[in-house]
Amino acid sequence: MSSNFCEKAPAYKRRAGAAKLLASWFVVGLLTTPWSAWANDPLRFGEVISINGDQLAHLGGYSIERLALLACRAGACAPIPFQIDERDPAGGWVLDHSVEQRADVPPGVLDGNATLLFMAADAGERVGRSEPLGARSALEIRISDPLSGVAHWAYLVAFAESAPRSPIWYVEYDAATDRVRGQRVSLGFHQGLPNYLAVAGGPGPPGDNLLDRLKVRASATFLFGLIHFARNEDDLSTQFAGWRQGPIRVIRCQRQWVRVGWGIRSPTFGSYTYFYRDFAELPVGLHLNFRPTYFFGNIVVRVILDFRDLRGWSVLAPSLPAPVLIDGTMTPEKAALNSFADTWFALLAPQVTLVQSMDVSSSLASVRRRLFYREDPAASDPPEDVAGEQPGIGYQLDQWEHVGAGAHALQSVNYALPPDIDVRRFMAARAAPLQVEVHVLW
Repeated sequence: MSSNFCEKAPAYKRRAGAAKLLASWFVVGLLTTPWSAWANDPLRFGEVISINGDQLAHLGGYSIERLALLACRAGACAPIPFQIDERDPAGGWVLDHSVEQRADVPPGVLDGNATLLFMAADAGERVGRSEPLGARSALEIRISDPLSGVAHWAYLVAFAESAPRSPIWYVEYDAATDRVRGQRVSLGFHQGLPNYLAVAGGPGPPGDNLLDRLKVRASATFLFGLIHFARNEDDLSTQFAGWRQGPIRVIRCQRQWVRVGWGIRSPTFGSYTYFYRDFAELPVGLHLNFRPTYFFGNIVVRVILDFRDLRGWSVLAPSLPAPVLIDGTMTPEKAALNSFADTWFALLAPQVTLVQSMDVSSSLASVRRRLFYREDPAASDPPEDVAGEQPGIGYQLDQWEHVGAGAHALQSVNYALPPDIDVRRFMAARAAPLQVEVHVLW
């Protein structure tokens, strides 16, 4: 894939030389009620379908260039955006640009190490068994909503020659600035951590940065409490490992470790960032050779988004009865956020709703997790580029006494939603994901 980003069309726009619609596939008969796009469903509009290659074994061995994903409506079918990501024999993602030589075996072929991704909202009607001209084989993919009972379909089709492609890309990545863009927000990184967040159609100039930085602050005692020390995000070392972009998502890979001091460094932990049109996933995995309280006590970790100025926005959390206005003052109602054991919070503006959720592996279930909130335009909490937090919001993790050695994981999922979505209903729907079935059509 070329590293010249001018060769890629902006997200949500059709590129020059758009592929022709696959008009040769006429429907024998619609087998379902009229199509209604999940694009208009406030709970499902941004869902991404992910299917492991093992479920697509009927088309195993086909070149990815010969595969098309089709959706049908009103008697005709057309390609929809999709991508197939592949893993190497060790389980890592095969990246387009990487500091390591990772390769799929065999390359460019659908197999059990592959993952198919597409937007649920792009799926369409169910069709009969008529075959598109030149098609060799096909799979029918049924996507159903356990909440509403609504179902839509897509068709993965193998062709004798190069398959038709949709010209639409939903995400873009610029390696020069280390920024990725979706529909409503752009997110940028510096030394492995987010330090740039811009909202499309926001109140400021285009590209106006709302985020000072992601603060990662840890404190603990050492030698039975005789020594107290603290570390922050500037003590975090990052090795950028590579990236991949497709129409559905961008994968960004890095490795990190913490300079603890006294010549000690933490174990290296790897992370992939997955950026989609409407959300981003930031999972972090690490392996501890000993339980953290073997040497350290009173461990407190804070992960905080330090915003430059969100006055006029509102904050909402599950334990708040209603959104609270962000106005530059710390009220008792806002201070109460620091006692909430909530797993998500939302920041609401007229043009977008930003939601962040935090989940941990079962191995960290004993750690106490609470929201952290601070709103003070004048307070200094270095290192930071702009003094003050308007607001600073995130999570505090403490009480690590029962965490053992071994593998642990945390995952942050960040959504950029239309402003009219009911956030509580949207987050509740995450517990009832769309169901996917794959059947051989011919």
